[in-house]
Amino acid sequence: MKPLHLEYRPQNFKEFIGGEAIKESIMSGLDRTQTYLFYGQRGCGKTTLARLIADLLKIDKVDIYELDAADKTSVDDARRLKATVYYSPMAGDKKIYIIDEVHRLSGNAMDSLLKTLEEPPLHCIFVLCTTELGKVSRTIKSRSKIYEVKPLTLVNSGKLIDWVCKEEEIKLSEDVRKFLIDLCEGIPRELIISLDMVRDIKDSEKAVDLIFSAIHKKEVIDLCRALLAVEKWYKIAEILKGIQEEPENVRYAVLGWMNSVLLKGNNKQAAFVMTIFRESFMYSKKAGLTIACWEAVN
Repeated sequence: MKPLHLEYRPQNFKEFIGGEAIKESIMSGLDRTQTYLFYGQRGCGKTTLARLIADLLKIDKVDIYELDAADKTSVDDARRLKATVYYSPMAGDKKIYIIDEVHRLSGNAMDSLLKTLEEPPLHCIFVLCTTELGKVSRTIKSRSKIYEVKPLTLVNSGKLIDWVCKEEEIKLSEDVRKFLIDLCEGIPRELIISLDMVRDIKDSEKAVDLIFSAIHKKEVIDLCRALLAVEKWYKIAEILKGIQEEPENVRYAVLGWMNSVLLKGNNKQAAFVMTIFRESFMYSKKAGLTIACWEAVN
């Protein structure tokens, strides 16, 4: 039996929940686009969309080449790719190159790829995927059709969970369902993996703790508990020193935890912490996280 996130990976555009404008644009420009650039958070469906493009173009599996630039970063890797693009497809009219984390290519490798993209053979399609659009060469961007693959909305997150639960006959409490939607922040892969973890757990509180522990490290969980318990500042400061996650991710985690607590009953501290953490740490970074924690317990 496959894990749920593999079993329910979309096999066609109809099964791909959300991204209606992207799907419509891809379909309308399918016969005149050779290079796509998808960007967005991990787990939102960038490589899935790339494979669906291959399916739409009826490209055989032997003509689908996937490269993870996080592992293959050298100019030699890029040259090897460049050397193969001019060969005819093995089984059809087209072949496709899917390059994940393209921003991780070295400068020389990026230049080599650029030369390939300047005049790609008509039988080649390129799909570049990245979590950091700002690190991709401006020239590569200028030669690509660029799409942002966003997390699911709350409504579409619910649709995804409900669909999988119906197919698998999973009975999920409303508390756990809401917690999944809040904590996984619209990331389809995390939603389904988390659902798979708790599908047979009847105790809602145990299920919530398991999901949170799987997504966030111990230090973040310790921080949530300390803020809720209004611990002394020196204890919270020690926890903060050990947190390596991005401050904005920690903010989402704290909000998710407190929301779960508040949904179980009246808890003034949980509500207070949520008000303190509702502003983004995108610009204030670690300093923003620190001052928010200080305000939450003082």
